[in-house]
Amino acid sequence: MDNRDYFWDNLKAFLMVLVIFGHTVTSLREVKEITGLYYFVYTFHMPLFVFTSGFMAKTIMRDGKFRADRFFSTLWLYFFFCAGKFVIARVLGQQVGLHLLDISGAPWYLLALLEWYLLVPLLLSLKPKMGMIFSVLTGLFAGYFGGVGTYLTLSRTLVFLPFFALGLYLPKEKLYGFLDRAKKLRLPAIIFLAGMVIYFMFFGDSFFRIGKLVFANRPYRYVLEELAPYGFLFRGGLYLLAVILCVSVMLFIPHKKAWFSYVGKYSLSVYILHVFVRDIMKHTGVFHWIKGLREEFMWLVIPACVIAALILGNPVFGRVMNWIANPVREWRNHRKDKLII
Repeated sequence: MDNRDYFWDNLKAFLMVLVIFGHTVTSLREVKEITGLYYFVYTFHMPLFVFTSGFMAKTIMRDGKFRADRFFSTLWLYFFFCAGKFVIARVLGQQVGLHLLDISGAPWYLLALLEWYLLVPLLLSLKPKMGMIFSVLTGLFAGYFGGVGTYLTLSRTLVFLPFFALGLYLPKEKLYGFLDRAKKLRLPAIIFLAGMVIYFMFFGDSFFRIGKLVFANRPYRYVLEELAPYGFLFRGGLYLLAVILCVSVMLFIPHKKAWFSYVGKYSLSVYILHVFVRDIMKHTGVFHWIKGLREEFMWLVIPACVIAALILGNPVFGRVMNWIANPVREWRNHRKDKLII
């Protein structure tokens, strides 16, 4: 029987399209409206992804013990991701170094995930209310410390911690119960989302300055300058906006299997492979050629990101990536399947 929870597969599929969009659009010719969409996406898509990771991290503890196998699987995958980017760049003639500790590129998420995993025992030792207060205050005040930046991706780890903690603490029944009761809010939610999209497309430039806080990799003084003392208020406002947007999006995510659900099931494959493909296109001049096209063609980036997710998330790539992520576990599962047959 199929026991998969397709809500999460569908949600991750949607988020992976946004991740590809965010990692691609900055390499293309700048179009004001598309740049505005880029800012809009970054107000909520990483918080929602981190929330999802936190929700899935409930299983990092088994019978009160920390699952080291899952931690080291993620650690190995992080090294693989960084090494893959390094090899691609060097093969294509780019003089780059292999950075494992001071990182701000796409692999940062796996490094942050490792750090969140290590924080799970601490968070679970606290009552949910105290854990959330601790996480939110940590995220708000991290911006006041100059040493909290890209090293060990510490800034992003701390700033997005509240969303990870929320996913970790929130029981499945309460989440689904809330989403079921909130169905009546779908009309206001779609009006709100549409309004936000329109605002960002046409007035997103006014958001750019404080919007940098969403990227969460610099102290307040580098972003807000004279307004730095009030940084916790700006970030707090962004937290609130992100929560509202995340809830609004989740209201429209189907709970049943859909034609695109497989993309979420194999989201790891999409996450890593799309960066490899992007880097190849970037280093071989493909993006430079695309930037020379007329502005209207830049809008094709949206369907292109959907197509890329559908291709890179196919089961063939997905299973290969699962083997790479944890070859021992996959070998054991394969042996069990053979014994059953």
